[in-house]
Amino acid sequence: MTIKSKAKVSIIIPAFNAESYIEETVESVLNQSYKNIEIIIIDDYSTDNTSSILKRLEDKNLSFIKVFKNYGKGACAARNYGFELSDGDYIQYLDADDILDSLKVEKQMQLFEEFGNEIICSGVWGRFYNSPEDVKWENQNINKDYEKPIDWLVDSWNGNGMGQTSVWLTHRSLIKKAGKWNEDLTLNQDGEFFSKVLLKAKEIKFCKDAKVYYRSGNSESISQQNRLSFKKASSLLQSYELYQKNCKENMNSEKVKKSLGENYLNFIYQFYPLYPELQKRAEEKFYTLGHQKMWPVGGENFKKIGKIIGLKNALKLRSLFLKVNS
Repeated sequence: MTIKSKAKVSIIIPAFNAESYIEETVESVLNQSYKNIEIIIIDDYSTDNTSSILKRLEDKNLSFIKVFKNYGKGACAARNYGFELSDGDYIQYLDADDILDSLKVEKQMQLFEEFGNEIICSGVWGRFYNSPEDVKWENQNINKDYEKPIDWLVDSWNGNGMGQTSVWLTHRSLIKKAGKWNEDLTLNQDGEFFSKVLLKAKEIKFCKDAKVYYRSGNSESISQQNRLSFKKASSLLQSYELYQKNCKENMNSEKVKKSLGENYLNFIYQFYPLYPELQKRAEEKFYTLGHQKMWPVGGENFKKIGKIIGLKNALKLRSLFLKVNS
């Protein structure tokens, strides 16, 4: 299918101390088969050689690349700033260490041409550690079309897959309706942001040929550092509470309330016995959904034990076992 549209796509990249991989990321955007693009890079006041690399890339590709500084305000603030500076009809967010397949934007733009701008387009992501050639694609249950985007969220929250930040291509109007990235969050920022965007979309169209290479094992990734810290735990719980707020128009659905409850239970499972005040808050939020009893989450063996003795007792038993064997 040939694309008739000449609409511009803005690719927004927040970058902080990304000297090891930013050039590879930018090259993957420059190599897109869809050529009407602009690359907005927000340098979050890097202290390594990122700035000089970006200056060289910008000078070499002045018609495509625009680099701006954001003075250490974080990735979400950088994305918001990049959106303000962009003028594309469509928005592609891309992390500074990830890579787009050369056909990614073109294939998704074909869907917009066929189905209109009220949809949002998803794609496939795969994990790699050293080389993109070693990628392992995630064959998730959510890799399909959804007539109702809330059903994608329900499936994802129930453990059937996750939408990595860069798989989405979104019309600008949806983001304006959804609102900004939450700059207070330090974990699960993309999950919370796209929950808002998805709920403004008419449908989700999945494109199996729109591929993103997700770099794992990056020790410099801010989101991967100190994941068990109080700050990260608090951010994760806040994002789950925002999910509930974002779904306020869908709270008459039992499957929505169950999937929201699943998030709170997974939080309790993940952080027990750390941060009792956060655990209590998560439990209280769980019961405000109308649930009468907590159910077991986690691995299959843990679930079997939890069904017999209850989630809290199973968590206490697991904690005791880990303490004895540490």
